[in-house]
Amino acid sequence: MFNATIVDTKNWRTSIDAIAALIDEGTFKIDEKGMRLTAMDPSQIALIDFELPASAFEDYSVEKTLDMGVDFTELAKITKRLRPEDKLHLQLDKRLKMTFEGDTKRTFTLSIIDAQSTSPKQPQIEFTSEVKLAPAMIKEALKDAELVSNHVALSCDDKNFNVASDGDTGSVDISLPDEKLLSLECDEDCRSVYSLEHLEHILKSAESPSIVTLKMRTDAPIKIEYKIGDAQVTYYLAPRIESS
Repeated sequence: MFNATIVDTKNWRTSIDAIAALIDEGTFKIDEKGMRLTAMDPSQIALIDFELPASAFEDYSVEKTLDMGVDFTELAKITKRLRPEDKLHLQLDKRLKMTFEGDTKRTFTLSIIDAQSTSPKQPQIEFTSEVKLAPAMIKEALKDAELVSNHVALSCDDKNFNVASDGDTGSVDISLPDEKLLSLECDEDCRSVYSLEHLEHILKSAESPSIVTLKMRTDAPIKIEYKIGDAQVTYYLAPRIESS
């Protein structure tokens, strides 16, 4: 049995949207420390690791470690009905029961799907660069890149972080100098090409005052991290290997 109450329903809703943007189904691991999910997207090129500590809840109790398989498309539809003033009560028995308590009391139930017993492992990569920047800055750069292609090259040296896109009709190159970034550490120059659609899905839920951290290495998966309230979200996205 699992019971929890959360008051910060805006960030809960945003967290579910962040997961649903990348995967259709996944399994929460629930224990005394909190809720965690690690899953691959259907295309198998992106991984999400989501962690929400028990301290983020007003009340939190779980009898034993358990797995909760969730259809995130359906869960996202329900959480969209949360109002800012609502308090959310979660109860898991044979189904997930969600009670929205505000001016009205609304109760939804969601069937639990077969739980995935093993979670994918995070890739072990020795990154050569790390960039920290405001969410709006990277989102705006990706909007510019979207005008010319569905892939984008991310690169950096010791002075700049660059976002570039090259398509049939033209190209765009956005340079973000280190003084405009929150931090830039680059042990060696790096460059990789990624799916623009996946990057936009990954960064969809990143909002100020959260900080986006990018960890990169040439032709290696990029690691993207940011917080949603008390929740920590980490993504890995495999690169598109360009033909020489």
